[in-house]
Order: sequence, then C-alpha cells, then structure tokens
Amino acid sequence: MHSGATDPILTDFTRVLLELRWGDMDAYGHVNNVTQLKLLEEARVRALGSPTHSSDAPTTPGRHGVADMVSGVEIPTVFADASATTELLVASHAIEYRRPIPYRTGPIAVDLVISEVKAASVTVGYVICEPDGSQEYTVAETVVVFIDIASGHPRRLSDSEITAMESVLGTPVPLRRTRR
Repeated sequence: MHSGATDPILTDFTRVLLELRWGDMDAYGHVNNVTQLKLLEEARVRALGSPTHSSDAPTTPGRHGVADMVSGVEIPTVFADASATTELLVASHAIEYRRPIPYRTGPIAVDLVISEVKAASVTVGYVICEPDGSQEYTVAETVVVFIDIASGHPRRLSDSEITAMESVLGTPVPLRRTRR
C-alpha cells in the first residue's frame, strides 16, 4: 500500500509528519543532532504504537490516535499489543546526518520501514526528509529488542508477531557505513 507520498530513498514506507519546535534548533540555526534522535523516537512510537500502550491515556480515534499524522504502509500493532507483558528497549542506533535540517514552520517528514525481523528484535529504518520528497536530511536505523517484563530477559517474538512484522518488511535504508 502506498500513500502517494514520495521519499528520496524509500519506495514503500510509513510516513509520520512532525512539527519542529523553535527549541529544536542549535546555535547554528539547524535542528540539533540530539533532537533528531528524539524525532526518530516520536515517529517510531506514532507509527508502531506506544510501547506503554497498556497503561497510556485513552487516544483519539484513528491509527494509534494520530491518524492525521501517519500515512502509508500500515505497520501491525505488534508493539502496542505486546506492551502489557513486554518492554521494547532500544539496543542500538545507527544515524547518518547527511544535510543540516533548517528550521521552518510546517512539518518535517519521518519515513519508516521495518527492515529486519529477528527472533527477539525488529530493526526500523528511517529517512528524515522534506514532505515533498525533494531532500533527505538524515538516514538511520534502530534495533528494538523485546524484553519480557517478568524475567527481564529478551523474549522471542511469537510466530504470529513474526508473520505480522514480516508482512510489511521493506528494503533497509542505505547507510554508508552499514553493519550488515
């Protein structure tokens, strides 16, 4: 399923539109590098569902309560569904800042793809870009590990979770310094 949105790198993706804040800028007038990691986190939670979904406040109707901000490939609710018994912890980030993101009014696009599903983890790829697809700024990946709350140890994804996540598996983002 494609939303009609374009991305300078990805073909099929989930798009999250996020507004920048004045305080996101650094002294050079660009979006700060640490803020960009926060943008990735916000996009991941909005697209995949909250990792604390079972205890979150009620949401508005729509896709994870943010239907007006999320479009494109609909990622299964595995993350939100697992939240009662599972912690979803970031194991690693790989991020490449390709161009500075200038501050502007209006949203920035964060496009996501599930690029790898393993026994106890999922890799999410991202491109931060202009909403019209004219420019990419940042390319990144995050490995999220499923941790059993009771034991504190990684837990294997169930067959149904693997099947659901593999149904939206996409091409990994092209990191220049790949770990693969």
